Amino acid sequence: MKKIILILTTILLVSCKTKQNLVTPAGKVSVDKQSKEIINHHLKSFPSFNTLSGSLQVTYNDGKNEQSLPLSFRMEKDKTIWISAPLGIAKALITPEKAEYYNRLDSSYFSGDFSYISKLLGVEVGFTELQNLLLGNALYSLSFKGEGTIKLLNEDNNMYNIEVTGESPIEAIYRFLPDNYRVGVTEVNHLGGKQKATATYTYQQVDKLLLPHTIKIVASEGDSNTQISLEFKGLDLDKNLSFPFKIPSGMKEITIKN
Repeated sequence: MKKIILILTTILLVSCKTKQNLVTPAGKVSVDKQSKEIINHHLKSFPSFNTLSGSLQVTYNDGKNEQSLPLSFRMEKDKTIWISAPLGIAKALITPEKAEYYNRLDSSYFSGDFSYISKLLGVEVGFTELQNLLLGNALYSLSFKGEGTIKLLNEDNNMYNIEVTGESPIEAIYRFLPDNYRVGVTEVNHLGGKQKATATYTYQQVDKLLLPHTIKIVASEGDSNTQISLEFKGLDLDKNLSFPFKIPSGMKEITIKN
């Protein structure tokens, strides 16, 4: 469970050790007209709801160990992400301010901001990117302000392929589905390095919204390869939800060595 929670809270960047922003606040972005139109269509396609709940089957495989776990999943958009293992053996509560989780199997817990996970894996992470990953939105904010380049790639895969680069050594490629402008594939590459990660989506219709059905994440660094598969089932929209979370007594706090 600890590995699964860490993977979820590190979003797609489990192996990309760099700043999360692709575009800096000063300067001007170079973007072609068609790319701008595609991005605007994608931004309009973001699912609009208040709450989302259901079950989430998570499978983790690093080539040496494989673990699969059913989780209960709840979200209040822009505010809270809550996941729980069966019988409350482990839980996580993630907000824009901090991430918390506990694991009864090893009597450990963590409660703090995202700096712990950032230090642990060498990458800055946040709530917004995790929410975007889980909803099938472009991982990073697609802003037309800042320094960088946004361009349409000429690739024959029946998708709109947009490459985004900035001053940081991160390159993101979004492959948008042509019929609905949702993300079909997100690729994140560390330019000049050996780290890269890919998230591939399938979708399901929940009421009138298109939401992810499966997300397959593959993160690699050199010869090391990690796969995480997420499958959402029984999704419900806009129910009144609670997010119960209390760290049990007797737990040992997880700390990180500098």
